[in-house]
Amino acid sequence: MYIDKTHSKRDIINTFKKLGVDLNFGYSKAQIIKEIPSIIDNCIFNDKIKNLTELNEYLSTTSNKQRPNVNQKNKIMFISKKIIKWSKNNYILNETYRNGEEALADIMQIYKWGDISGVRKACKAFNHNPYINTHINPIVSDEILDEIQNNKIIKNQYINSLSIRKAKPGEKIIVRFD
Repeated sequence: MYIDKTHSKRDIINTFKKLGVDLNFGYSKAQIIKEIPSIIDNCIFNDKIKNLTELNEYLSTTSNKQRPNVNQKNKIMFISKKIIKWSKNNYILNETYRNGEEALADIMQIYKWGDISGVRKACKAFNHNPYINTHINPIVSDEILDEIQNNKIIKNQYINSLSIRKAKPGEKIIVRFD
C-alpha cells in the first residue's frame, strides 16, 4: 500500500482513529505503514471515507493539511495583519496599499493557508471591501472545518442563570452573576 509522504504520522493515526482503528503512537511512521495492511479489514467506514478504495485514494494523494515553516508563517501573519488593518481603516488607499491590486496580490498569496485563523479573518475582511468585486475564500482542511463547526455549536449555547430570591427584613442581600 502506497502512502504519500505529505501525510504525517499524526495524520495517519487520526485518520484510522476516525475509522475505528487505534494505532500505536509509539511506533515510527514506517512501522505504522507496515502495520496498515493487516488492520485495514477492521476499519468501520464513515461518510467521509466510504470504502477501501476511497481510503487508498485518500492516502495515496497529497495531504491537504497545510504546514508552513516559521518564516512562511511570519510572512503570512504580517500580510494578514496588514489586510485586517486596511479593512479597519475603511479600505482607504495610503501607505498600506496604494491601490486595490496590491491588496488582491497579497490576499492571493495567503488564501491557501486557510488553516491559520488570521488568514480566515483577512479573507473575510477583504471580502467586505465595497470597492472590490472579487471574493476570495480561504482553503481550509477538513479537520479545521470540523473544529470551527464544534466551536460554533459551543458559542450558540447560552445558559442564563438569573435567580431572584427575596430576603427577610434585616438580612443582607447578595447579588451574584454566574
